[in-house]
Amino acid sequence: MAEIRRTRLLSRRTSATEILPIDLPVNPISHLVLSITGWNNTDEATLAEIIAFVNSVKVIRGGVTVINLESEDLYGLQTYLYRKRPTLTQMIATDNATRLLSLIIPFGRKLYDPAECLPAMPKGEQQVILDLTALGTSIDNGTISLDCVQLIGASPTQYLRATLKALAAPGGTGDYYQQIPLGNKIACIQMRMVTFPAASSNAYGIDAIATVIDEKEKMISAAGIEGLLGEMAVRQGPPGITIAAQGQLTPLNIAWLDFDPNGDGAYLLDTSGAKKAEVRLTYGVNEALNLSTFEIVPA
Repeated sequence: MAEIRRTRLLSRRTSATEILPIDLPVNPISHLVLSITGWNNTDEATLAEIIAFVNSVKVIRGGVTVINLESEDLYGLQTYLYRKRPTLTQMIATDNATRLLSLIIPFGRKLYDPAECLPAMPKGEQQVILDLTALGTSIDNGTISLDCVQLIGASPTQYLRATLKALAAPGGTGDYYQQIPLGNKIACIQMRMVTFPAASSNAYGIDAIATVIDEKEKMISAAGIEGLLGEMAVRQGPPGITIAAQGQLTPLNIAWLDFDPNGDGAYLLDTSGAKKAEVRLTYGVNEALNLSTFEIVPA
């Protein structure tokens, strides 16, 4: 039976523009919790304004990237995995109201799972690297904290890896192929687009997606964007309560291609033994795209 140990790696560090590497403990790790705090400046700071303090989060283990996501993509990953939006407090417009946004940096599809977490590693061989920007004019007295949840005595057989490809605009609309990580089982592919429907527009950055393994469609022949958005209801829960200026809590431009809908691993996309793994993206708009892959990696 594993023992839980919580430690604080960073405590209320003042907001600054910096690249901040932090060594991780040597024991198996369930997850990290990254917390951003600040005070409203005159009006309420929106989710987009607060989350922009963190540009990206990387976790490097023995020279191998385990997590590499921009903060908005990390928000999407947490919502996908745990079927709840990250904590965002005091959605009010009161000047100087204290605000908190906490993002979980996960190493398993479930929290506190001794079978699926980051394995033990010698001291100095794994780090989290935070790419930060000083909070802007919408929020004052910004600080950042980082907590670590270890599972002492755990012997995981696998862990979660989440990596991002920032794709440039392809040069046109229609079908384009993009390679995805090869060799492991994939739980989800996340798309974060620029274009979503607005007034008098029904345009999406991506209209449809398919998975192609060794030149053959596998599992997903064509998933339309509207259908993927419909299924997000089971992952993100009911609409959040916001005041008008807050906007949507879950980023409007994210969609998931879900290979683990029940959380039991029964439908994971297995790319082990394959020579080539791709997605076929049907672009509705010629634009850039953040494509994140959430894999299950043997320990």
